Formats: sequence, C-alpha cells, structure tokens
Amino acid sequence: MVRSLKYTRAFFQLVRWSNLLIVAVTMYLLRHFIVLPILESNGYTSLVSHLYFGLIVLATLCIAGAGYVINDYFDRKADLINRPGKVILGRILSRRAGMIWHIILNTVGIGLGVFASYKIGAFKHSIIFVFMSGLLWFYSTTYKRQVLLGNLVVAFMVAMVPLLVLLYEVPLLWYQYKNIFAMDPAALTAIFSWITGYAIFAFVLSLAREIVKDLEDFEGDFAFGRQTIPIRWGAAVARTIALSTVIVSLLAIIVVALRFTDSFIVIAYIALAVVLPVIWLLVILWKALTKKSYHICSNLLKLIMINGILFTAVAYYFIF
Repeated sequence: MVRSLKYTRAFFQLVRWSNLLIVAVTMYLLRHFIVLPILESNGYTSLVSHLYFGLIVLATLCIAGAGYVINDYFDRKADLINRPGKVILGRILSRRAGMIWHIILNTVGIGLGVFASYKIGAFKHSIIFVFMSGLLWFYSTTYKRQVLLGNLVVAFMVAMVPLLVLLYEVPLLWYQYKNIFAMDPAALTAIFSWITGYAIFAFVLSLAREIVKDLEDFEGDFAFGRQTIPIRWGAAVARTIALSTVIVSLLAIIVVALRFTDSFIVIAYIALAVVLPVIWLLVILWKALTKKSYHICSNLLKLIMINGILFTAVAYYFIF
C-alpha cells in the first residue's frame, strides 16, 4: 500500500500535475467566462458540447503530461545536476516505465482528440494533437539543445492552450452562421480578440520564463553541451532579453487596460495582481546572479500568468 502510494505520487509529480491543473483551469475559464458570455450576449450558443469540450481538455492534458515525461526521460543526467532532489525517473520510477507512460498518455491524448474532433464536426482539427505530440518529442530530443529554438517551442505550446479554445469554437460558428456573421461579426471579433490576446500574453511571458529557467539551469546545461541563450550569448544578454520581454508585456497590459476599460475594480485587479508582481520581478531579475534568485523570478512569472488567467472572472463580472 505504501509503495503504491509512493509510485502514484511519483507519477503525478512526473506529469507535473499542478501545471496540468493550470492548463485545464485556463481552458475552462476562457470558455465559461469569455467565449460563452460573448456568444450568449449576442444571441448565440456554442456548438461544442460540454462533454466534447471536456474530452478536448483531457486530450490536451494527456499530451502535455506525455511531454513532461519524455522531457524528463532525456533530461535525467542534466536534472541530476540542476535539481537532484526532484528526479523521478531512474530513482522512484524506472526509465522504461517513463517511456511506457509516455506512449500511453500520447495514445490516449491523440485518440481522445481525434474522437472529439470527429464528433464535433471538426475532424481536420485532430491533426493538432498529432502535431503537438510530435513537437514535444522533438523538443525533448533536439530543439531544447538549440539556442532560442527550444524556448520558442515551449512558448508556442503554452500559447496553444488558449488557442485550442478558439480553434474549436470559431470555425464551427462561422460555418453555421456565416451569413449573419458576414453582416455583424461583433461576437466573433470579440472572441478572437480576447483569446488571441491571452495567447500572445502566454507566449511572451512563457518565452521570458524559459529564458529565466535556462539561467537557473546553467550549470547542468553547460555540463552536457547545450546551446541555450545564457551559454551561447552570456547570462547578461539572456537577462536583458528576459527583462525586455517582460517590460514590453507590462507596457502592453497597461495600455490595453487604460484604453478599453474605466472600471475601477478591473484596473485595481490589473494593478495589484499583474503590474505590481511584474515590477517586483523586474527588480529581482535586474539584480539576479544566483540560482535561487532565478528560481524566484521563474515562480513570479508563473504567478503573473495565473493571475492573468484569473482575470477572466473579473472580466465576466465587471466588463461583460
């Protein structure tokens, strides 16, 4: 019993259950607090049932979990240097078990994605899940060892989380109501603007976070000959890129907030939950020189992204 609990706990740590929870919450919040309210306020209903949307979310979680597993499979030696206390494969679970779980999760994820896409009437969309699965494999085996490319791949995959919500809602609505939307595209335009805005927000901050994590993992990456930005161009350049990326994001958030809303609660939330943590992050990152300080910056970026997702609830109650 104790051994079974130990293996179960190790499995959930391996697939990064907390990150998967964030993915699921993100997709559901965007659907229920952004997409559905916009449709309902314009007299439309979603053509994607709750059941099949749930299957799309589950498919995404399985493929993301498989990606974490295969990344740890190929990263084991570097992780023994970068984070020795958190290595699962080869310590609690065998590397063979890791590969088996990778295959199972990918198979289930692609299967669910294909099935849900077919039932929804968007079978062509099922290629997205095959593409994401393959991209995560090549990221773990090749791309993450190449300067900047690995960072861009991860940022793209994070941005795909909100984009999946968009890709499964908007095309079906357009095919069903294209004559109406051609004359009055307000609902689709609003959904597109919100979701793509979130995707850009996710991409930019994830890119900054990946660069910060490369700074944190410098020792192990250097030992195994990886060509990350800090190794190829130096820590100072990597820090400057991360700082610049975050500053651009901060300015964009402030401009959008001030231009599109005059709600005190909305502006207060953005100021307290996003702007202040970003300023705190910038101060720490500017002075950061140690592994611990980079880890703090990485966690702050994650917190900022979570707060950004929770803004959907604020938008639902105080904007729509």
